[in-house]
Amino acid sequence: MELLTLPEFAAAAAEAVRASGAAPDNRQAKAVPAERMVRYYTSRGLLPRPGNRGRALTFGRTHLVRLVAIKRLQGQGLSLDEIAEQLAGMSAAQVEALAAIPDGAMPAGLGDPEPAPEPARAAGAFWRAVPETVSAGPPAPTVTRLQAVRLSDSVTLLVDGPLPDIDALRRAAAPLLDLLANPGKESR
Repeated sequence: MELLTLPEFAAAAAEAVRASGAAPDNRQAKAVPAERMVRYYTSRGLLPRPGNRGRALTFGRTHLVRLVAIKRLQGQGLSLDEIAEQLAGMSAAQVEALAAIPDGAMPAGLGDPEPAPEPARAAGAFWRAVPETVSAGPPAPTVTRLQAVRLSDSVTLLVDGPLPDIDALRRAAAPLLDLLANPGKESR
């Protein structure tokens, strides 16, 4: 099983895009993939994470097929977000059919690297997943009866539950409101 380093992969991808006729002819997308584009597509989650051989990144058949499919979809005028959505719903066989790389353009013996473990934040998952090393903690308190108390033109206090004495609240907040209204003034 052969794997390609980033420079080798970029060159093979450029040849596969040309040979398959997948080069987009619009000016919004570069027709020939380069190393920087490969890195960008990987960071966006359009390409799977590469493998590693020492410090070198390694790419395989799946990477090449997906990159050619991306270029073909760009040629149809799809944005990268639309392409990511479409590819996410496709099987490997459908992506392969979409790429339609001629046999002569696919490097002989090209396999796939061992999948690297995906970190929790890959492809935007950071906001959807809690890292394994961090406890989720206690559940957030439930809001029961949210009420707003206007303290000044620019400050509104939100209180969950019964309101305390409003006048006492405003007196207690007066130093803070004064500081907000006069940020250069030192409090005593």
